[in-house]
Amino acid sequence: MTDYQSVRDIMMPNFKKIEGITKVSDALAMMTKNNVNVILIEPRNEADVYGIMTLRDIARKVIGNRRKLDETHVYEIMTKPVLNVPPNMPLPYAARHLTNFKVSYAMVLENNTVIGMISLNGIVQHWDQG
Repeated sequence: MTDYQSVRDIMMPNFKKIEGITKVSDALAMMTKNNVNVILIEPRNEADVYGIMTLRDIARKVIGNRRKLDETHVYEIMTKPVLNVPPNMPLPYAARHLTNFKVSYAMVLENNTVIGMISLNGIVQHWDQG
């Protein structure tokens, strides 16, 4: 038992992944159905890395540019590569890490496998000062 809160304590284990070729309209429907604000984009092959798409990306890069949701692919608006953190990282360090890179989300990697997602919102909501 640790005496500090770690990423593992507050991570979102029920994250969703999709292919980059997916239309933004389909990705948004999946996000809405699953009540998530972020989605991981699968690497195309072993030499590729994960991407990430948030509701902010959709608002800024699709709606803000007057593009059509059903004519835009996720790979066109996603951010890549995705920042990652280990599950045993203490929350204060995770908060600093995300803010230093000016991102709101990171994937949680354990043994080179994505086991969850973490957000600044989650860190703030779950922070136990005791």
